[in-house]
Amino acid sequence: MPYRELELTDGFGVGMLMANSIVRRRDGGVCEYLFTGAAALLLGALANTSIAAPASAQQEALDEHRERFIAARASLTAGHREPFRAAIPGLADYALHDWLIFEELADRWGMETPGPGTLAILADFKERTPDPALVRRLARTLQQSLARGDEWARYLAIEKSEYGVEMPCTTLRARAETGQLERLDDAAIALWIKPGKRDAMCRDVLAALVDRDTPPIAAMWERVYAAMDANDYSAAKEVLRWLGTADRNAVNGWIDAVDAPGEYLQGDALSTDTPFNRRAIADLVLRWSRDDTVAAVDWWRENSARFGFYADRYYDTHRALVMRAALRRMPEAGEWLGEFKARADDLEIMEWRVRAALTKGDWLDVMRYLYRLPEEERKEDHWAYWEARALEVAGHIGPATTIYQELAGLQSWHGFLSADRLGQDYVLYDEPIEPDAGVLAALFANPLAQRAREFFAVGMPSEGRRVWTAVLAKASKPELTAAAVLAKQWGMEDRAIFTAGRAEQRRALSYRFPVLYRSEVATAAAEHQIEPAWIFGIMRRESAFIPDVVSSARAVGLMQLLPRTADYVAELQKKPDWGGDLTRPDVNIDFGTFYIGYVQDKFDGHRALATASYNAGPTRVKSWLPEQDMEADRWIDTIPFTETRRYVRAVLAYAAIYEHQLTGVVTPITQRLPTVPAKEPTVGSALGSDQGKS
Repeated sequence: MPYRELELTDGFGVGMLMANSIVRRRDGGVCEYLFTGAAALLLGALANTSIAAPASAQQEALDEHRERFIAARASLTAGHREPFRAAIPGLADYALHDWLIFEELADRWGMETPGPGTLAILADFKERTPDPALVRRLARTLQQSLARGDEWARYLAIEKSEYGVEMPCTTLRARAETGQLERLDDAAIALWIKPGKRDAMCRDVLAALVDRDTPPIAAMWERVYAAMDANDYSAAKEVLRWLGTADRNAVNGWIDAVDAPGEYLQGDALSTDTPFNRRAIADLVLRWSRDDTVAAVDWWRENSARFGFYADRYYDTHRALVMRAALRRMPEAGEWLGEFKARADDLEIMEWRVRAALTKGDWLDVMRYLYRLPEEERKEDHWAYWEARALEVAGHIGPATTIYQELAGLQSWHGFLSADRLGQDYVLYDEPIEPDAGVLAALFANPLAQRAREFFAVGMPSEGRRVWTAVLAKASKPELTAAAVLAKQWGMEDRAIFTAGRAEQRRALSYRFPVLYRSEVATAAAEHQIEPAWIFGIMRRESAFIPDVVSSARAVGLMQLLPRTADYVAELQKKPDWGGDLTRPDVNIDFGTFYIGYVQDKFDGHRALATASYNAGPTRVKSWLPEQDMEADRWIDTIPFTETRRYVRAVLAYAAIYEHQLTGVVTPITQRLPTVPAKEPTVGSALGSDQGKS
């Protein structure tokens, strides 16, 4: 099959599922999973059925270990160390025994500065644990404790050992306190150059060093440039005391020009071709383009040749200017992108030439720029679809139909659209996963896999996800296939989703699109008049059904709500006593479903616009509306934000899959996608701006 199925592989928020996810643990209930040994698991897995045999003596012992583990952790949390320590010996054979040692040491070192012998303790713990990440976390806790206690020599001993964790600012302070840092060296200069708020551990040390030891002139200019790039103007001004009058005036002029970059560029202050002026020009023309893209681009095109920009600086600046026009859906974008001499490996520019032509509705340019893409890229399903659309518009029905037929066999957004163009049913069925029995048995016996299972079983899913990621770090495709089966059998549904995607088991719908939280969704759907399949599609994309996940933007839970948005939704629903816990599935699904209805109402029921608003906020989506009415598929594929563009395609495709999962039938996607209306002057919604996560 020449077209690759991309959109539905791992379309959920990937950043939320990696080992460094930000996840809060909720205390309470223990997940119960039932096991009867490797043989029964293998039979059940190969038959694609659940295992429901009576608990064996081995299972009873495992249940007892789990209960004692949970009780021991509860004792430690309550500050009852004697019962906690008494429980440890009896759990010596349990997969998470070392976690108790880790947690006790981390708790103790977090409260008080440890005495001598910590290196030996770390060495002993390293021998006890199969989990190197815990050793690093314990070492960091130890280093932080020693720093708080001013135990600088001991801190450096740990930092220089095999267990040491890099903490540059704290290490600088330790070196200064132990007399190992009298003057600026490379490490200190690197920290001084870096813009941003200084860590208290090294702020005073750096200030004292630069007071008695003037930084090199090259470092001064690096700091100025880094500070301006970070909009940290006070950090740039701190360098002025060492500069001569002319240089001081130049830096001050650059800083002052930030508020009126166009006026400054049109004056004479930067007319001389110097390295400083070139750097300032590149910065200011981009700042100018935020307010007046056309004027900034015109100035750059007329004046940049007068300056001897290095090739990379010139390319990056010119590229940023034309990309700003493209991302703003400006009518000039197509011309500017076409004129820009893109490097042969600059795929993003090549793709945006196609999108600019799509936005304009220039089908000849769509085809022309499609054929400038690398052949492998042009064969991806999203570009193949637009090749077919362009051919269809040009009247070449036969070639267009051939492409649509190839694509219609895929479980992807563009596959579904292609089926609609042909009037065909979607190719949706739940294909069972059949792992190799030996590979599955080996994985079942893998201590790290069992460790991940136990973290889930005792209510520590974030640690379980971290360990599961380590288990699969170098897994082969047969191992990934077996792991998907094992994850589902063990009740680790989000790991089954993730692992089946990595194993390329894309038609295993029961693995990749499980129907979870059915009753909560049914309740919210009925109350807020939103189709359940749409809710499931949003949850699958937002969180992959992890109830306690927190994104880097601080969005929480199954439907990834920002706390301030949740507060507003609670106010609108007259639920002031909702409790503030967005990790509760019933609360999160209720509030998220209300919000999708809220943004849907803002766009007269338009599902694509509402879905985009759920991700990016209604204010942004209103700014993306076309100058003239536009077909929904064309509008969606020209959304400026890559995250939102992929989000909308994924959610609407997932909703179709969930409609099939729930009812056995699917409403053609295009029946739910009316024309996107042209923009009108409107006032943005504060709530929409808050919830937007792009």
